[in-house]
Amino acid sequence: MKQFSLLIAVLLIGCSPSWSDGPYEVYLINGVKSLGFSVGEGAYIRRIDEPIFINANKNFISVYACPEKSCAYYYIDRDQDHKFADSTEFVFGPYTKEEFLKLGQELSLPELSEE
Repeated sequence: MKQFSLLIAVLLIGCSPSWSDGPYEVYLINGVKSLGFSVGEGAYIRRIDEPIFINANKNFISVYACPEKSCAYYYIDRDQDHKFADSTEFVFGPYTKEEFLKLGQELSLPELSEE
């Protein structure tokens, strides 16, 4: 029984989000890792699939993600985002690295550390 409890604890830790900031969390459903807007009680509104690197500041979230095996850079405008908005209103991308670096300077996007 003690081993079973330990196994359950390990599984629960493994299912917890690896990144969160306010209502935004990384979660896993059916083997797909996504960055989403938490609406409470374990429910999320998906924003970007397969995030690899994420960083945030007060106004934006920068994301390097590989949805459908196509890697690119994205950003989320936190000021425009809310649980009832359509993601096309505030999720921008995909961008190449060069495009994203230029936008980052113009908008003061959080820098992504690719480590």
